[in-house]
This record gives sequence, C-alpha cells and structure tokens, in this order.
Amino acid sequence: MRRYDVLIIGSGAAGQTVAAECAKAGKTVTVIDRLPFGGTCALRGCQPKKVLLAAVEAISRVDGLGGSGVSGSSTVDWPALMRRKRDYIDATPEKTLSWMKAMGIVTLSGTARFTSPETVDVDGESIHATSIVVAAGARPIELGFAGQELVKTSTDFLSLERMPAEVAFIGGGYISFEFARLAQLAGAKVTIVHRSSQVLKGFDPNLADMLANRYRALGIDLVLDSPVERVERTASGRIAAVTAGAAIEVDGAFHGAGRMPDLDDLDLDVAGVDYTHRGVTVDASLRSTSNPRVWSAGDAAAIGAPLTPVAGAQGEVVAAGILGRRAIFDDSSTPSVVFSDPPLARVGVDTAEVVADERLEVRAFDMSSWFTQTRVGNTASGARLVIDRESDTIKGAHLLGVEVEEIINVFALAIRFGITVEDLKAVIWSYPTLAYDINYLTGRY
Repeated sequence: MRRYDVLIIGSGAAGQTVAAECAKAGKTVTVIDRLPFGGTCALRGCQPKKVLLAAVEAISRVDGLGGSGVSGSSTVDWPALMRRKRDYIDATPEKTLSWMKAMGIVTLSGTARFTSPETVDVDGESIHATSIVVAAGARPIELGFAGQELVKTSTDFLSLERMPAEVAFIGGGYISFEFARLAQLAGAKVTIVHRSSQVLKGFDPNLADMLANRYRALGIDLVLDSPVERVERTASGRIAAVTAGAAIEVDGAFHGAGRMPDLDDLDLDVAGVDYTHRGVTVDASLRSTSNPRVWSAGDAAAIGAPLTPVAGAQGEVVAAGILGRRAIFDDSSTPSVVFSDPPLARVGVDTAEVVADERLEVRAFDMSSWFTQTRVGNTASGARLVIDRESDTIKGAHLLGVEVEEIINVFALAIRFGITVEDLKAVIWSYPTLAYDINYLTGRY
C-alpha cells in the first residue's frame, strides 16, 4: 500500500492549488485524475472557450460598425479557429505533469474510489493518506428524458471538426448563450430550447431578458416554456428535440442545462462522507462534516459558485487547513460572467432579494444609448445596482454590455471592502472608458 500525507482527486484549479501549497510545505502529495491532467477550465472550459469566443468579439464589432465607417464582412473559419484553440491547450497536460514532477508530486492516471475513510483505490492499487481532498470537478447534469445520449456535451462542442448546419442548445444557461452566438457566426441556424420563461437563472432577469431579445434580433431562435420530453433520431438521420408543442429538428443537439458535482464513482458512502446533489457537505473551512480526514474544493464542494477563481481560492483554504492554519472560505464578493454577445455579469446580492429587505434599494439604468456602448455598435446594455440605504455601500451589481466582464471587478472590490457610493464618486476615472460610466451609475453626474 502506498502512503502519502495528502491525496488529491482531481487536477484542476482546486487540486493544483492544494498540491502546490502542500508540496512546498514538505508534505508528500499524490494527485489522481482519470482525465488528462489540467482540469476542466484549462482543457474543456474557460480557456478554450475564450479562445474561440475571440472570434465572436471581432465579428460582432465589425457587424456593429457596418455602414458606420467599416465595410465588408467577416466569417468564422471553424477549422482554423479550432486549430488555434488546440495550439493553446494541447500542451497543458504535459506542462501540468512536468511542474508537479518538479515539485515532487506523484501523479497517477486512473479512476479513484474510496475503500475506507482513509484509503482510496486507483485501478486496483490501494493508497492510504492522512488527508484526502475531493476536487473531482463537475459533469453535465442528467437530462432525464429518453434519448439524452443523442445530446452532445459542451466538451463535444469544443472539439467539433465541423459546425452542423442547424443546432439546438437544450437549456437556457450560460453554456447555451455563449456557444449559440459562436455557432451562428460559424454558419449554423441556432435554436435555444428552455424549460421555463426565464433564461440565465441566477442573473438579473431584466438584463437576461434584454440579452434574450438581442439574440432574437440577431436571428437566434429562443423557444421558452418548452421542456424537452425526448430526443430522437429521425428517418433522415437528423436529431429531433420533442416538446409539448413541437419537434425541433436539427443536425446537432448540445447540452446547456447545467452541471453537477462529479461524485458518482467515488464511493463516498464507504468513506462516511456526506454529500448532496450540490457536492460534498463541508464546513466553512471546506472540511467534510462527517469525515475529518476529507476535504473538498472546487465544483465538487457543496458551497461556493462553480467558477475557476472560486476553485483556486478554495484550494488555498483547504491547503491552509491541512497545514494547520485556520482559514475560512468567503465568496460573498465573487463575480460571475456569461461571455455572451454582449457579456452579462453579476456580483453580490440578487435584485430579487431587495423585496425582502427594506434597507436595500435597486437603482436601474438603461445604458443602450450610452456612448461606451453605441460607439462599438452595441444597443443592448443595462445596469442594476443594489445599494444599502443606511451604509451607502454597494451590495450587488448586475451589468449587461460591452466590457462589463472587466468593470464588474470594480464592484466586486467595492463589495469586498465596503466601499461606499460616495467613495466611488470621489475617484477620477479614465475617460472615455466604461469605468468612467461609474460616475453615472453612482449619481456623480
């Protein structure tokens, strides 16, 4: 039996952070992954997605300025774009394995499962560890209807050799809104099918509706209030997503209905590790509430948003705990972004929570005609700020528009450190930039 101080299941942002910190402190560490080393973000998520979406940003600017000093048109060369994506990510597994080896971290490729509260089996080999970290990431949720095996995942989309002529995204979440515009610019006729009337759950519904209307205007079809009952292959070999009202026939269907912790194969019950559909049940230090040897971080943990920076921050908290230092996870000021066209961003308190708290107020702005948006041809933009009337502090910020993925970080900083509206008014922002619009959002001008 192999023995280590720290055993980590998963090699993504959370697992890498724990491994590096514990190895630097002199602990013996092993990292196990059944997939190529590097994690979802670097290989199957954020980074390859953003490389591809650079094409959307470029073409959207050209289209937005068409007839206003810019002529001609651009299109997505899908094979060339995919080659560019592979240039960015193909070396990631080897690079990850290389720096881990240089730090003395033992890496194992295989499927891990618990065999006792302190031991894990990896493809027939038993490993004992003083501390075990579950950082196994997430996977697409089960769709729960017949024919779900015909629906491809976001990972499949990121590896398409060619773009189908007609595609459907099942679910109105961030994956669908990010990839729908890309697929359209690559030449596909695109439909988003969503079970309820409200897309992009978790984001401000007013801004989400504004974005949905923008997509409709671009020619993307949104079919709402239409739960998919089944997916089937037609006689012609195409795919049909069947709802109560219609059969939406396409050449490819993709999963955009959300993700869940990837825990099913770990045999957590054998280890006495409590968990729910949201992940491993942990305390504020990210330690299992039922097995003190076990910790969890990233998408596998039941607290915190499923975001890469959250995973990294949680990895730091877990490493501190393993090394005997008290640390608490706090994500009250964590921003989240849908990299749609234009982007949609949020941080802090939801606007829906204002109704239940009379101390809070929402200040709403339609920014569609503001210079920072119209100068690049964008006409779908807005903001909603949640303000504490008593302390004059910002409790939440919700933004839609070009470059809001950057400016949301200013509001994250304000929420984290209790910066007041008056404090923000006192700053001289560079002009003309989106940051300068904070003057208008705070009522300085």
